Amino acid sequence: MLKILIIDDELPARDELRYLVSQEVDTEVVGDADNVAEAVGMAATLQPDVIFLDINMREMSGLEAAAILRKVAKEAMIVFATAYDEFALKAFDIGAVDYILKPFEQERISKTIARLRNYQPDEWSMASRQVDTALGGSKILLRKLPVEKAGKIVLLNYNEIIYAYANNGAVSVVTENGELNYGGTLAELQERVENTTLIRVHKSYIVNLDQVKEVVPWFKGTYWLKMNCNCKNEIPVSKSQIKEIKTILGLK
Repeated sequence: MLKILIIDDELPARDELRYLVSQEVDTEVVGDADNVAEAVGMAATLQPDVIFLDINMREMSGLEAAAILRKVAKEAMIVFATAYDEFALKAFDIGAVDYILKPFEQERISKTIARLRNYQPDEWSMASRQVDTALGGSKILLRKLPVEKAGKIVLLNYNEIIYAYANNGAVSVVTENGELNYGGTLAELQERVENTTLIRVHKSYIVNLDQVKEVVPWFKGTYWLKMNCNCKNEIPVSKSQIKEIKTILGLK
């Protein structure tokens, strides 16, 4: 049984695709979404085998959306839906296992489902890795972080993050509206936010330098950072990071 998630910002397209897919044997449409934020939450919860994704969503490109979805549904295959033949080859270039053209046709859907169903477990895993390689090679500069809040996945803009810290094996992300949970490690978050104003200042902390209110000199040449929030008052800076932080902030 193939579990399928449909993502398209046009209701008629979603309804049509849901109907056509439901005509195939051993398939189940486990959900559909009209925006990427909702889709990320559904993908994380439902863990679909296949994601049919519109290549031209309103809030971001299909490429950006696919990269996020692959983070939360690591075994899911991506099938792009597009209204233009010229995007078909590009769909394969960026990690899709197949593409379907609008308006959808039953015969084409059947071929796609058959191709997916014929994957063996080892082939499926290899295809998954190929998807990630293709998406990673595209150098996506998406500045959003998927975090958990009240059982839902929220896409947080990087500039909303004040700081993040290691919290008993998990990572808590602090914003003006409270704390949220990040599913990865602090090292993974550090890699994700590379070349932004979010900097690892301590083994347990990443801070947004745009949100630093005060730099407080401390004992033996160490420093503490005060942030723009009514949260933890001061964050330590590791000795190994002091030179870099002073350079970035223009301190003597």
